Amino acid sequence: MIIGIDATNVKSDGGIVHLFELVNNFKFNNSKIRKLIIWGNSKSLKNIKNNSRIDKIQVDYFSSSSLFIILWQLIFLPGELKKYKCDTLYVLGGVFFRKKIPTVSIFQNILPFMKDEIKRYNFFLRCKLLIQKKIYINSFLNSDGLIFLSNYSKKILNKEISFYRKKIIIIPHGVSEIFKFKHRKINKKKIKIIYVSKIDIYKNQIKIIKALNKLKEKFNISLSLVGSFDERNKKILEEKIHSLNIQKNVKIVGKVNYKKLPHLYNQHDIKIYASKSETFGMTMLEAMKCGLPILATKNEISYEILSSAGFFCKDTVDDIKYGIIKMIKNKKNLKARIKKGIKISNKFKWDITSKQTFNFLENLGG
Repeated sequence: MIIGIDATNVKSDGGIVHLFELVNNFKFNNSKIRKLIIWGNSKSLKNIKNNSRIDKIQVDYFSSSSLFIILWQLIFLPGELKKYKCDTLYVLGGVFFRKKIPTVSIFQNILPFMKDEIKRYNFFLRCKLLIQKKIYINSFLNSDGLIFLSNYSKKILNKEISFYRKKIIIIPHGVSEIFKFKHRKINKKKIKIIYVSKIDIYKNQIKIIKALNKLKEKFNISLSLVGSFDERNKKILEEKIHSLNIQKNVKIVGKVNYKKLPHLYNQHDIKIYASKSETFGMTMLEAMKCGLPILATKNEISYEILSSAGFFCKDTVDDIKYGIIKMIKNKKNLKARIKKGIKISNKFKWDITSKQTFNFLENLGG
């Protein structure tokens, strides 16, 4: 059996990590799968291991824009599947237009399905998200199999489409073994908070900054914002930082190499998670594995991932502020939840994710 993987639409940091961890942890032994064919841009393919049974095909030109990706999938992908004699197609970006062989999609981008979050964007971006939603739904309806990362994401999509006569499965992300616990104590004289996520409206960085502003007189506190950004969203954030005069307290770190993330986590005391428009929340697991206590805004996905290991607050500036204070002052509870977090995170392994994913693809193709 030959599996084709369309990764041309994989651009986010989390999507790239998912791709190379999925493939690098796959073992061909005891599998009917004898070859993997992967189409993607050079950025998404570079960390995939070299193996005679894995063909990495760069399509950088067609991955440069959404329009070119659509053209590639419509015109070239059917021919590529035939050329490489693929038996099953796995669509990592969740979007395809022409079905030639059994196809599996994964639901990773939940934002177009979140009505309240979409309202926060301007007219142009709202239209873009609504178009994306229609394209996703069409792809999912035409898929033979669907992979979900969480119960929450399955629940959200089930409001839009029926899973009747479709093969579906929930396969969560894993956590790399590069993330390790490093013993630390929160120093009340200087508290370092980290938020790892791309800078965007629905990630709520501005609410965290406002909460930090209310704490700066009481605590020596800093915030590191780690993740990719576009210039528009970065400018909005910088203007808010300047208007509150907290340039010394907030650092926009930008994107960090995946292998350097464990070191960065271990330089901080608290991890914040403030988005409710996520299909999973990989950074929560990464931080827990490094022994960081996590403050998350109350929503179904944060409860599903963190369970009893998390600290939770409402999605307001004041509640975020009081949540941070509670964590700083409650050392005993803090230690207990750190231990629970490490225990929970150790259950999520990429080799298990990889095995379950390719078993699903193999069984569907068979």
